Amino acid sequence: MSVQRSVAHESQAGWGVILASLALALALKLLPWSGWALTLRPDFLLIILLIWAQQRPSLVGMALAWLLGLLADIQDGVVLGQYALGYVVGVYLVQYLQRRLMQFALHFQAMHVFVILLLVEVVTLVVGWISGKSPQIHMIFVAAPVGAVLWYGLAYLSRMPAAGKHGG
Repeated sequence: MSVQRSVAHESQAGWGVILASLALALALKLLPWSGWALTLRPDFLLIILLIWAQQRPSLVGMALAWLLGLLADIQDGVVLGQYALGYVVGVYLVQYLQRRLMQFALHFQAMHVFVILLLVEVVTLVVGWISGKSPQIHMIFVAAPVGAVLWYGLAYLSRMPAAGKHGG
């Protein structure tokens, strides 16, 4: 009985951390970025979503990616489903490659995540282009590398407490 309680407690704590980090990422996305900061700004929400989709795939999946993508669509004022489709593609790829990614060192994982971020950017760009919005191709070549570097740092930080608990 106590084992069930501790597992339930861990799941609730997991959801609390996940929701808090997603809320922080959404707040960063809502800041009024302009100029070079806007050009260099990675998709914080997508990066946090990908980290959790890799580390906690039973809790963070494509349904949450779709909902957060719709929220990002509304926030950015783009065609409904543009970011949602991109986020689902990103989460699908991270979960599909999860076992492979976990075997690599973080810098090799970041290279894979760079490609995933690039694909997500292409998907959102194509959906926006089909909907009549003129494409901003230069944004792809800046946001994906910055996002991969940010993902590397956050993935590194997210592993530190786990290593301390397990003694290595």
